[in-house]
Parts: sequence; structure tokens; C-alpha cells
Amino acid sequence: MVGGRANFEIQALHDGRWLTEDYRETELTARAKAKALFGKPNRQGIRIIKHWTRADGLVTETVIHTEMRGTVVPKVTIVPIDEAPYCRKVSDYYRPESRATINRLFRKYVDQVFLTPSELIHNYKALKKIQEADGLFPAAVDRVAAVQARGAGEEPAARRDEIYRAVARITDKARRAEAFPHLPKLAGNDFDGLFTSIERLVPTGEADFHTLVALSRDLVQHRSWLGKLDRLVGLIRPDQPDRSLALLDGVLADFFGVATALQDVLGHQDNLGDALCAILDLWEGRPAAKNCEAREQIALLAPLIAGGRLDLTRASLIDRVLRQLATPHPLSRDDPSRESAVFRRVALRLFRPDGLIGGSDAAAALTRRAVYLQEQGGQAGLRQAVGGVVSAVGDSLFGLVYLLQLTASLLGAELSGEISATLTRTVGSGGIDGMVPKDWPVRDKLSRLTRLYDTLAAQAVLPDDERLRLLGHLDRLLSRFVKGEGIIEKLDDPAAPLRDRATRLIEFCAGDVLPRRSKVHALARGRVVALLKQPNFEVHFVEGIEDPAQRNESLRKFHTLLAHAGFK
Repeated sequence: MVGGRANFEIQALHDGRWLTEDYRETELTARAKAKALFGKPNRQGIRIIKHWTRADGLVTETVIHTEMRGTVVPKVTIVPIDEAPYCRKVSDYYRPESRATINRLFRKYVDQVFLTPSELIHNYKALKKIQEADGLFPAAVDRVAAVQARGAGEEPAARRDEIYRAVARITDKARRAEAFPHLPKLAGNDFDGLFTSIERLVPTGEADFHTLVALSRDLVQHRSWLGKLDRLVGLIRPDQPDRSLALLDGVLADFFGVATALQDVLGHQDNLGDALCAILDLWEGRPAAKNCEAREQIALLAPLIAGGRLDLTRASLIDRVLRQLATPHPLSRDDPSRESAVFRRVALRLFRPDGLIGGSDAAAALTRRAVYLQEQGGQAGLRQAVGGVVSAVGDSLFGLVYLLQLTASLLGAELSGEISATLTRTVGSGGIDGMVPKDWPVRDKLSRLTRLYDTLAAQAVLPDDERLRLLGHLDRLLSRFVKGEGIIEKLDDPAAPLRDRATRLIEFCAGDVLPRRSKVHALARGRVVALLKQPNFEVHFVEGIEDPAQRNESLRKFHTLLAHAGFK
């Protein structure tokens, strides 16, 4: 839009959330549309937001009309939490994990005021307003104090007083920053320029805080989540210095930590399972789906996310996935019969060659989710869920990775017996057909058994005796399979030229189809060594090649292959 142009957004209140219904170019037509929408009984409230584009390109948002039903709007309350990071210094309250706790604790309030935790703690007016909300702030302090005191073995009253003292200092810091003389405003999209200007003005070590104060001053004007995201993304450049990008990364992490903000970005999702997969797409920096409400913004963020330059944002996204995964909310609400199938899809979506996205926390979340797929609950249900996850997914490599990651989790200590038993059922007993589909080609079967072996050999969470027992079983399976299929004999066919036999065997040893430390790999190497020790091996190797230059080239390539396979 050009400078001096306005449009009007009409929003309706549904189940406590303001959702955009329509846009109009003039206030008169916006009011008429709002009146018509409010005449429908399923609207709890209606409001009009004026978007005004100034000459400098900055868009301001102002609520110019609000109308509610005659019912009393429920008082906003905190969301009970069971964990909170222990903050010993005032600076600890500004850390990402502390802001994430603010996000969860004040979720209902945040949804109403369209403010991220970064804005709440860096904007003096917003901070005072939340403290003055009826009963909200004392309830929050009481809850956090109780959780932290329980974990630290302290008295809740003492911890509560300490939190109040810290909040007083945080509030005073925001007040002094608000009154700081000549604090620059964010002009256009020049965030780096803002940071540089502030760095020259404020005392050493205060530039980050005051820059976030100036940014929050700008962001509070945007009264919709998509408007706020658009503003943030507009401040980011691919070649941005790490220090200023880190500040924006923190605010973006707060943004994506707000449930309703993330929902607005993702757009309509058929079920929770689809939503979790869509969030994982964002986490990996993939292009947004067609129904995403912020495709252009995500397209700008995706390369930075994939390139590892927005780590706090990634952490916020995976935290959201795992917290939702561990809840009892159905993954397939409209079709309960597909709950297990959707669970499997989400579990495999978390699976990567190097482990689970989210590591041990993901394994714990999958276990807690699996409890809701079965009748048994409580501690017995958790024990049953360990095998339930493996059975539901039906992939031996996934099962092994999941069980190893679960062993490394806090929950794993409670389930060590069931983990060990499930590991034995998954990779420590039975035959190859229980680990690999029968219809797979021989090479794929070997590769899968090798992946299982190498994954198990590389881990450090199992006791050595258990790890060696499982590795021994896999080694015996591999040996029996290789011998039963006559693989080495086929490669080392005496009727074939020596050059072909040696090359095939060495490629077999150098490939990814055998574990390097297994007995069967030693067997294959032994056949190679036997060939190499034959009298006049190199003479026989180049038999049939008349050109001396080609002979030398053939030998050179062979020795390179030998070195790659570890024979030299």
C-alpha cells in the first residue's frame, strides 16, 4: 500500500479468539459489515481494526470499534504449569527458556493482547498492564514459586518474595529504558541501523536490551499475529550480522511459541497430526504448504532456518511439537479409527538417519502419547507404551533408535526394564525376517542389518554387557544370512576372471552393506587377503589387457580401491 492509505479489518470473537472475518477499504463499509456479522448469533463479539500505512512505510493498527454480547467476558486466568526454570539472577528472567515459561503461563492473556513475551518484558506499559490485571500476576507468581520451591527444597513463601523482588527490578529497568533520552525509533526496516545507533548511546552491555525495547515499541502497534510476523520478517536479511539476527531470532522464537500465532501461520489443518507435521516442515526450513497463511514470510525464513542461523526459532518449534505430542488431545479428532496410523506418521516424521528430531525428549513424548492409544494408564501404561511405540511404527531401525533415545531420557530411568526387554525383542532375538521385510532385495536387507549394527555399536547409553549381547546376535544373523545366500561365493566365483572377483569382493568390503567390526566383514576380508596372496597376483590381475598404459591404470584404480576399503 502507498503512504497515507488505510484499510479496515473486521474480526469476530469465536471461543475466546479474535479471528479475521473480512476487510473493507472504507470505515463506513467496514462498520456496515461488522453490524451484519454481529447480527449472527455465533459471534460473541465484533471489532474493527484500522490499518494505516504512513508515508515512511510503517503500518499502524488501531481498534476503532468493539462490540460484545451482553454476557460477561470471563476473567483471564493463568495456565497451570508443572515446571519452570529456576532464575537466580535478574538476567536469568530474560533467557529463552524463561520467556517460553511466560508464554505457557500467560497463554490466555497473550492471546487477548497479541503480545509476545519479549514485548511483555521489554515494554514498560505492557509489563505494568499485566501486573494490574485482576489477580493474574499474583496467581502466576504463586504457581512459579510453588513449582520452583518444590524442586529446590525451599519454602514457597521465600521463593515468592524473591520472585517479586526480581520482577520489581525488571519493571524498573523497563521504566528507565522507556524514559531513556533520545532512544531511536525503528525507521523502516533498518534494524541493523537501529542496533548500531543504540550501541553508541547506551552504556556498555546495554545495547541488546535497549534495542529490544525499541523493537517492542514498534511491535506492540501490530494487533494481529500475521501482522507482527510480517513486520519481524521484514527486518531480516540473509546477510545480517549474527548479533542483530540473534535478537530477532529470540523474538521469532517467542512468536512461534504462542499457540494461536502458530495456528494463524499454519492455516487450517485437518487434525493435530497434520499440524505437527507442518510445524516439523517449518523446523526443517521447508517451503510452506499452500494453505499456510504466511507463505511469503516463511519463504524468507526457510533458508535461515535450514542454514542453522535461527536456532532459537527451531528450538521453539520442536518444543511446541513435543509438548503437543505428549498431550491427550487426539491426533485424528474427526476419525478416531485413524489415531494409530496418524501416530505412526508423526513418529516416522520425527525419525532421521542420525536419530529422532528432538532426541531423548522426542522419545519420551512418543511414549507418553502411546499411553493414549491403549486402555492401560498410569505407570503400568507407560511400561506397556514402550513396546507399543515400536509395534505401532513397525520399523526395526526406528525401534532401535527410539529405544536408545528413550534410555537417555529422564523417563528412561523409570522404564529401564521394559526398554531392555523391548530391545531384546526388537534386535536381540529372533531371525532376520522379524527385522527386515521378507520381500526386500538382498542388498537392502544387508544394509538394514548393518545400520542396526552400526547404530547400536555407536551408542553409549546401554551397559557394555547388554550392548555386546545385542551386537553378538546381529553379527550371528548377518553371518548366517551371508552364508545362507552364498553372497561371498557368488562374488568370488572361480570361473570369473581374477580381476572381476577381486574387485567385487573389495567393493563389497568397502560398501555400506557390512559392519566394519563384524565377524562377517572379517570373513569377506579374509577372502580378499587370500586372493592378494596368490603368487604373481598383479600379473594375473591384468591378464587380457594388452595396452601397458591400460594395465597400469587398472592397477592404479585397484590399489585406490584397496586403500578405500582399508587394506592399506
